[in-house]
Amino acid sequence: MIRANVTEIKNRLSHYLRLVKGGEEIEVVDRKTPLARIVGIGKLPHNEKSAPWVKEMYDLGIVGPPKRTQVSSDFLSIGKIPSSEGDTCGVLGALLDERDKGR
Repeated sequence: MIRANVTEIKNRLSHYLRLVKGGEEIEVVDRKTPLARIVGIGKLPHNEKSAPWVKEMYDLGIVGPPKRTQVSSDFLSIGKIPSSEGDTCGVLGALLDERDKGR
């Protein structure tokens, strides 16, 4: 494991990320006190849908599955730009009105 100071990590982040990508682990220290560890995220096996840390977060109750799987059609119609030129509404209409008035 490689140890590096916070300042060194900030100055040479790309270098350390290349090392992590190559399999190294980086321990970030602040005045010789361990602060964090940077480890690479490996590729998932073909039969797993999420990383092990995601499963751990589910088990701890920190994250959960989405409440809704589909977006309602009402939500998709909000904020659509009308097709005819004279028929503007909402934010777009206000923007065009301000532009016409020269504000």
